Amino acid sequence: MTPDPFHSLDGTLDQVWQRLARGVADRRAAARHPTLATVGPDGPDLRTVVLRAARRSDAQLEVHTDLRSAKVLHIGREPRIAMHVWDAKADCQIRINALASCLSGEDGRGRFAQVPEPARRVYAGFPPPGKVLAVPEEHGETEDPADHFCVLVLDVVRIETLHLGPDRHRRAVFTAAGGWSGSWIAP
Repeated sequence: MTPDPFHSLDGTLDQVWQRLARGVADRRAAARHPTLATVGPDGPDLRTVVLRAARRSDAQLEVHTDLRSAKVLHIGREPRIAMHVWDAKADCQIRINALASCLSGEDGRGRFAQVPEPARRVYAGFPPPGKVLAVPEEHGETEDPADHFCVLVLDVVRIETLHLGPDRHRRAVFTAAGGWSGSWIAP
């Protein structure tokens, strides 16, 4: 029988980063569509995003968004974000705290060139995201979608997991300061 990787702190942290990397590569993976939380003027604001990069070596994640979206405005005021992944196949919840920054303009154009052509149109919308429309047909396209493209770079500072194991639930917390360190905490 294969040992359960969630029985050790190192194994748990390895599982988190493996699952995040799988979310980048596999459209069906649980971590492909995490929930991202920002803090707006009315409090917490949640939305589903697409995970575009996961680099354990840098403790960074990336998602793409429209530069004109509310989340970019929120991050400009308060860069602390939270992200949530529920992986039903592994019975594991992953909660991430990070500091977000936005790469746009010349800094983001190199990344925009890597976005597949059909997906580029998402950033060409006019009026900008969140504006009230009388009818959906009012939504058109602008000339250069690259002007509205933003890469949200998430510098991960904390990861918390809850694994619902067959013998017991295991909860762990990891901090990135000075290299990853972890502790078990009560579930």
